[in-house]
Amino acid sequence: MMRLNSQNAAPVGGIDPSLRNDVLEQKLSRRSALPNAGENVVLHCTQTDRFGLRGPGTMDWLAEQGLAAPGSVNEAVRLPCGTSVLRLGQQEVLLTAPHGDSGERLRALRQAWHDSQLAAKGYDAYREEGWAWFVVTGPNAQDLMRRISMADLRPTVLKVGQVTQTRALHMDVVIARLDHFGAPSYDIFFDIASSEFALEVLTETAEGLKANFEVAALHAPGALHPHD
Repeated sequence: MMRLNSQNAAPVGGIDPSLRNDVLEQKLSRRSALPNAGENVVLHCTQTDRFGLRGPGTMDWLAEQGLAAPGSVNEAVRLPCGTSVLRLGQQEVLLTAPHGDSGERLRALRQAWHDSQLAAKGYDAYREEGWAWFVVTGPNAQDLMRRISMADLRPTVLKVGQVTQTRALHMDVVIARLDHFGAPSYDIFFDIASSEFALEVLTETAEGLKANFEVAALHAPGALHPHD
């Protein structure tokens, strides 16, 4: 699901933030404050840093860095620094910066991966350029998620720290439940080319709930925003 076949690792300087879809930035209000537990919010977080690896040696590199990793596929953990590690395959992970973070820690990890002398350390999966990222959070987050996916995403089924690779928003998605901001929260990743369509579905569905969902783009000082 949503695999990119990469044979060569991209250099650290090869990240092009302009490839992160900026069309939505022109349509959404900007929000710099993180939500509180009582707010219903759909956050467009595509400008927040993430770093994906896949292929032989991926888990060895995580171990070399002393990074905790989920023990099983489709699990996620949050590191003390706030970075989340989602395990999407036996040798595939996605690392995400905390929401609204400047991305400094993720860029340091990317540099460490680039400099690693391991014979096999995985390949860059280009997730920061190829995947869009939304977060649905708040007291009514579960109601919204139930309406955008046929998968059972109830709290008793998709528990905190679990990941599902499924169908939602009429496309293939990766959904992680990590309950940010003191409320039920769902991180949603999907092909960036579908961002506008996904925004339309999320916005219309949220409006139908009449739960006062705010739909906004999350920005943070120091983050890589190509059009700031």
